[in-house]
Amino acid sequence: MKLIKTKKEYYSVMAKIETFLEKGFKNLTKIENEELRLLSLQIEAFEKVHFPMPVQHDLTTLLDAYMKENHLTKKQVATLLEVDDSTLNSILSKKKPLTLNFAKMLHQKIHLDGNLILEMV
Repeated sequence: MKLIKTKKEYYSVMAKIETFLEKGFKNLTKIENEELRLLSLQIEAFEKVHFPMPVQHDLTTLLDAYMKENHLTKKQVATLLEVDDSTLNSILSKKKPLTLNFAKMLHQKIHLDGNLILEMV
């Protein structure tokens, strides 16, 4: 895969992608689909370096994802973390601070990375 090195190349590739999008996905040939895929990978690689997106870790988002992935309710997660529902809700709504004990439970029971938990404190 050819790497994009300049903004001029970036905008040129973006214009090429735009022509494929205007044509419509259903109207692309197999060759055009493959070219679009490769161009998209080039754009993605360039953007990771030149337009990085800051990652904000949010406990509510992480726990929501964990609940969906494991088919758990908030009450079941509270039980797993050994807190009552109101404490969990208070921590998630940031009315109560994240305690060391709660952070340990997140790490031990849900297997959240300790460094990730520290970023949220």
